[in-house]
Amino acid sequence: MSFGRLPAARRGEEEAGVEGGMMRWLITYADLITLLLAFFIVLYAISRSQQYRFSLIAKALAQEFSSQGSIVGSSPGPSFIAGQSGASTPASGTGSLGVSAAEALQLNQVEQAVQHAVSQAGLASQVSVTENSVGVVMSFSDALLFPNASAALSPKALALLHRVGLALERVPNEVLVSGYTDSKPIRTAQYPSNWQLSAMRAANVVQVLATVPGAHPSHFALAGLGRYHAVATNTTAAGRAQNRRVTIVVLRSVVAKVVLPATGAP
Repeated sequence: MSFGRLPAARRGEEEAGVEGGMMRWLITYADLITLLLAFFIVLYAISRSQQYRFSLIAKALAQEFSSQGSIVGSSPGPSFIAGQSGASTPASGTGSLGVSAAEALQLNQVEQAVQHAVSQAGLASQVSVTENSVGVVMSFSDALLFPNASAALSPKALALLHRVGLALERVPNEVLVSGYTDSKPIRTAQYPSNWQLSAMRAANVVQVLATVPGAHPSHFALAGLGRYHAVATNTTAAGRAQNRRVTIVVLRSVVAKVVLPATGAP
């Protein structure tokens, strides 16, 4: 038996194999570094594109806390947005939400005009009209607008919505119409679920508002929210009646940029 050195050819093969194994792990390592670099580039791009919307939401929340006399709203504190201080200086002629005095006046006029129309029609108990940090919110009971389990508007509803549309025609703000139902399931040939029923109800309301002379159809959007986002319990008949509703919201311009981003700045 010989324990001498391996032939030169055999030693060359083994050394080449060792060198090849070392190169393989270097290739894997380089691939990993490349993937990590791409991952962090994507994260950075996402953070930059969302910064504007986050700023708007932060301002809206700050206004809401401030209007309620919250300690949170009274002290600006550190900013969550890079490059901005916690305290903001509103632009000339605008409020802390960036809402101009002209827009605030228009929204107030819309609220008063709709309240007047509702009062004249004797429907104050079935329609709620309020103004808050989102905009002017009008909530209509489904009993006023539609027959049971139907999306066909009643004649009384058509007349009232026409008057509401006249109040909206001179307002450039976006308008969001949302339909809601109670939790009782519906399975008809026309409406297989509450999703379809709520969406069709909202769509029919938008159709009336958008066809009023002077209206801007491009300013309207709709949502069918079905049984979700209830405002009362679904365990009683009175609570279910409150949940079956359609809301028309004239959005403040700042809020519209967040709720309907396709219509505003990215």
